[in-house]
Amino acid sequence: PMARGGRGERMGDDGEGEAKLEGSDVVFQTKHMNQHLICSLCMGYLRDANTVTECLHTFCKVCIYKHLAEYGFCPTCEVSLGPTPKDRIRSDRAMQNIVDKVFPHFAREEAAAEKAFKGGSESAKGNSDATKESEAKRRKVMQTVKDKRKEKEKEAASVGNKICLTLFPALDEKGEDQVPRLLQPYLRSSVDATVRQHKLYLSKKLAEDHDIKVTISQVDFVVKGTVLKNDMTFGEVWKQLWGVDDNSHLGVEYSIKKE
Repeated sequence: PMARGGRGERMGDDGEGEAKLEGSDVVFQTKHMNQHLICSLCMGYLRDANTVTECLHTFCKVCIYKHLAEYGFCPTCEVSLGPTPKDRIRSDRAMQNIVDKVFPHFAREEAAAEKAFKGGSESAKGNSDATKESEAKRRKVMQTVKDKRKEKEKEAASVGNKICLTLFPALDEKGEDQVPRLLQPYLRSSVDATVRQHKLYLSKKLAEDHDIKVTISQVDFVVKGTVLKNDMTFGEVWKQLWGVDDNSHLGVEYSIKKE
């Protein structure tokens, strides 16, 4: 799909996929705008866009308000929004206008669906069918953007033969941590580092952070339900157990056995 903007918009060079000037309009492929017009919470195009004043990240109003009902930070950069996070959210009409101009059919179909819902007229069925078709196209684009985003995150996480790890304790029957969490649970690891080496690291950090002394024979590392063998490298763990739909940080659960 193509979209047109005003003369004041910035253009790139005359390369494939770049914006081009046609008369008084700037014409560009909408796929190059998708990542900027999609809410990272629902992965759909922005609806009633609202922006966090602290960091300028933008989300659908419904999505960000649901998030802030449970958490007090931006879901993209995790900046703290203080004791009253909803006070740091503002309606972003400028961003929503961009979405509506680039994808005017979405705005028209949503308006038609709302009118049909309120009026219940005979034309409602036709409008509803058009909305369903539009929603199917929307979901397809959403999935494409989501897949590309995850691929980029995973590539960035392993740049230079490094992998991002998150170490977290297993939960007990009450849903509480079996052992204390590390003060710094995030680290970058070589793909050649072994499970044994990171068990030694965990043992050292538990002693430093919480004065808990354990041997590596007491430590179990688990990734997605699989207990890791001591001689496995984290490059092997990443390839064998961490799928394309997983987070860019390799989550490693640890537990301590009593000797």
